[in-house]
Amino acid sequence: MPTTQPRTILLATDLSSRCDRAQHRAMLLAKGWGAKLCILYVMPNEGPPDLPSWRRDPAGTEARAERQIRTDLAGHGTACEVILARGDAAETILAQATAQEAGLIVTGVARNEMLGRAALGAIVDQLVSQAPVPVLVVKGRPRGAYAEILVATDFSESARQALQAALHLFPEARITVFHAYQIPFEGFVGHDASRGEMHSLAVAELEAFLQHVQAPPGWRARVTPLVEYGEAGALIADYVQARDIPLVVLGTQGRSGLARFLVGSTAKRLLATLPCDTMTLRQPG
Repeated sequence: MPTTQPRTILLATDLSSRCDRAQHRAMLLAKGWGAKLCILYVMPNEGPPDLPSWRRDPAGTEARAERQIRTDLAGHGTACEVILARGDAAETILAQATAQEAGLIVTGVARNEMLGRAALGAIVDQLVSQAPVPVLVVKGRPRGAYAEILVATDFSESARQALQAALHLFPEARITVFHAYQIPFEGFVGHDASRGEMHSLAVAELEAFLQHVQAPPGWRARVTPLVEYGEAGALIADYVQARDIPLVVLGTQGRSGLARFLVGSTAKRLLATLPCDTMTLRQPG
């Protein structure tokens, strides 16, 4: 769990237009944090055999890729290292994150096999599941620093680390800490009484959860707790749209139903359908 802002950011790109937003966000973060930016493009080991000769030349492919990256960076005043590699995309990204000692992996959701098919693809899913550092999946058009952030919690240690990371990485942002609850066997118990009791218990548990957060002084002034009744994934998606939240931060291991939607099929749907950026953190160990 990061307690300081990263000194190195690794941007994984497939050079598509959809990754332009991820590149812009990575440059903003690098500039704001004074961090080194490494831009990684992973090329396939071999191209289709029916490609024309000029497309089969590895040196030509690498030169075109670096030229495009350098052209896109021109005029932005951001110093960066361009890394061109061949191999399995997810494995290469993870290996380069370790080699570069990156504190954050940034990527986009594109429409080819590098980073998915109009949704969270297998490569991004693998990064989210295995990366030892936070993974930021960028969808929104960057318009400055993140001013509003939603952190989802099921009161697990993973969720606490996600909140602590958000507080350390984005010290100026206002943060909503969101918990959704449901009533087990609701049809067999008193609806109104049970909901009121469960709401009070959830509010108390959220307050206890916040008491154990380790963050810079004054962090509570930036945090708004929110407890709502309903299914977590649907509520988060609706809140993001209603409040125009630019970033959702999620821990990827939990103790309840929240864990299932973070690491299971609902996670893929949520990460794919949210219109905003999403940062995930995997608990070490």
